[in-house]
Amino acid sequence: MSSMRVLRFCSIVVGGNKPRFVHASTIESQTLSIVSRKQLTLDAADVMAQAAINEARSRDFKDISVAVMDATGRELVAKTQPGCPLLVPHLAKAKAGAAIGTHSNARALKDKYLPDRLAQLLSMTTVGEQHGVPFIAVPGGVLCRDAFGDIIAAIGVSGASADEDEHCAIIGGKAMGFQTEPAESVLR
Repeated sequence: MSSMRVLRFCSIVVGGNKPRFVHASTIESQTLSIVSRKQLTLDAADVMAQAAINEARSRDFKDISVAVMDATGRELVAKTQPGCPLLVPHLAKAKAGAAIGTHSNARALKDKYLPDRLAQLLSMTTVGEQHGVPFIAVPGGVLCRDAFGDIIAAIGVSGASADEDEHCAIIGGKAMGFQTEPAESVLR
């Protein structure tokens, strides 16, 4: 028993094909698995959103709205410039939702499904709406990964042209040092 570490007061053993419940007060530690995840902070999400807005201002784009979601799809920050119409913040959130919900950027989704696979895209949009995950495949939803390739966030921007929205979202993601998808803006 010297090579076996013992944990006390456990009730679930994770390992093999599925979790199993045990009633014993001791479990071999080799049978346990712990899953942890990286978490985007509120401050980092705020930096991302503000960088996107600052870029829009510096380039004299129309007013934009920005939504930043963590890897679980939770919206951490939403910022909207005063000149945005009422629908624009919802579009920004839907662009971020599409990116985080499919692990792909919104432009890539548009290119993949339009025009030949419109029915699939509409189905994904409908399922997203039914489950409270806004979803729109229009450029401006950008996926953000860390240096290890792990998905950390998505940023959605709306209000300017689609290319300008995407440009601002990329700038927002890069403000925290993330690798963005797409990696580069179509604007120079």
